[in-house]
Amino acid sequence: MREVEFVPFRLTEVAEIFSIRIDGNETTELHHFLHAYMGVENDSMKHDFQQILQTLAGVSRYGVRESFFRPEGKMTDRICAIPLFASCGKLKDNGTLRLYCIRISDRLLIVGGGGVKVTKTYQEDGCLSGYVQTLQRIDKELSVIESEGKDIEEIIYNIKLYID
Repeated sequence: MREVEFVPFRLTEVAEIFSIRIDGNETTELHHFLHAYMGVENDSMKHDFQQILQTLAGVSRYGVRESFFRPEGKMTDRICAIPLFASCGKLKDNGTLRLYCIRISDRLLIVGGGGVKVTKTYQEDGCLSGYVQTLQRIDKELSVIESEGKDIEEIIYNIKLYID
């Protein structure tokens, strides 16, 4: 079992963006992603990284609008990805950068991990698939809590989850 904590990243009047910390790690998944790709040299990935930062800034200003994200995962979960649009160019030469999230509501976003997508689907990449599967397990546990009548937005600061 892995322990999951929710750590505030950016809180505004219209949006609350959290990242996840797994098994007491010092670094959240979002901070790990930002550190890994902040100084990327590839122009395509640099563009994608900037688009991800702009999307997060847009979420902070305007709320967690559906239009900021591309649905990922399954129809039964709330997993989504940034950036919305892929970069131009050959996929295998440039790749594109993805950051995976759970869009809980128009106000609450939980950001997980991400990386370079060089395969046609995230399922074909063990690393990306791992990020999505982790978020799917978290989303499933959050859905159970919601089904008990609890409001995730109200209790997100005090939740610890345990996932497989």
